Amino acid sequence: MLTDRIFFLKETPTTNRVAYDLASKGESAGTAVIAESQAEGRGRLGKVWQSPPGKGLYCSIIVRPRLAVEDYPKITLTAGLAVAIALEEVSGIEMRLKWPNDIYSQGKKCCGILTESCSLTEESDKRFAIVGIGVNVNSEKSDFASELQDKATSLHILTGSDYDVRAVFDHVRRHLFAKLALFESAGFAEILEDWRKRDMLLGKWLQWVSTSGEIIHGRSEGPDDIGRLMVKDKEGKTHQILSGDISLAEKIARKDVP
Repeated sequence: MLTDRIFFLKETPTTNRVAYDLASKGESAGTAVIAESQAEGRGRLGKVWQSPPGKGLYCSIIVRPRLAVEDYPKITLTAGLAVAIALEEVSGIEMRLKWPNDIYSQGKKCCGILTESCSLTEESDKRFAIVGIGVNVNSEKSDFASELQDKATSLHILTGSDYDVRAVFDHVRRHLFAKLALFESAGFAEILEDWRKRDMLLGKWLQWVSTSGEIIHGRSEGPDDIGRLMVKDKEGKTHQILSGDISLAEKIARKDVP
């Protein structure tokens, strides 16, 4: 049963934390937490998500998809595709996807997604995930920290228009549940095909830090059929990346690349 219940907060440490607590107590799929600002907004790998008050969409949505345990990691890619489509619909600007959870436009980041799930040992009818979404909606360049001003953007910066944050949320929520329903009914293949069309890393040289701390360079071959990023290094070895900090490394020598 999908609900449209929304908790509006003036400020919170993180919307994901509030939504997780609600889901743990049995709150239905579709329930969302929206904050005007976050004191401790988070991204993947412990990164900070800046949340200037009133300038962005900072929300977390409870989902309870009927998926196998092994399919839960694919929720992040599914959510990314859904949000990219929603933001294109709202702004008329093309959005690109950076594996696994970021949305870019014109080479700069405008949205990040943080998906967290309950213990997947839970019974299937009790499982849930929280899809945390941060969108820079009406931010000005000066709203970003100096080190981010050349890396981040917003819908306002991209188009010169101001947006109703609640309307942006409505588009995001609608597309998220449409894509999750498609995933449940038809599998991951169609979602992955559409995701690949927006892949901003395909064919690009990357540097990433593995979970063991090793720095590796290679060329992106895009996500495989289960969503792992495939990268081929200069020796021709293909790496399957499940997690890690990915960055572009365009200055790496390309000679002798298979």
